[in-house]
Amino acid sequence: MKNIESFNIAVAEVFGQCYQAFPLRINLSVIDLGKAIQETINPDCDNDINMRSPEYAIARESVNWLIESGYLWHRNATNMSFNAVTLSPKGLEVLNAVPKGLKVKTTLGEELGKGVKEIGKETALDFVKTTLSYGASLVLGA
Repeated sequence: MKNIESFNIAVAEVFGQCYQAFPLRINLSVIDLGKAIQETINPDCDNDINMRSPEYAIARESVNWLIESGYLWHRNATNMSFNAVTLSPKGLEVLNAVPKGLKVKTTLGEELGKGVKEIGKETALDFVKTTLSYGASLVLGA
């Protein structure tokens, strides 16, 4: 398993859930995100929850990274969940973008809001890369 691929899957799930719920705050479960990573990478997995599996640590740290990078706001967190999570202005701006190079005419948020299972792993990974690149360009002023 590649960590960056798991990270991108977690980010796709988080962005999709937050965009669909916006402006309401939601709770994010590390278990649900870890299971989403497992099921996306290996659809035939047995779905056993083993908190020592790297998917759960990656899920937790992916949300932490999104918070620290300014894409999300939250009120509090535990080892197992992030509570009262919503998109920051930066997060909303990047998810409201309609990229020129992609074949879709909807926003990144609308596409990610469909969920990784519906749009497919490769499409979700492409959307996350585009979203984070756009977010970096905002910070760098490019």
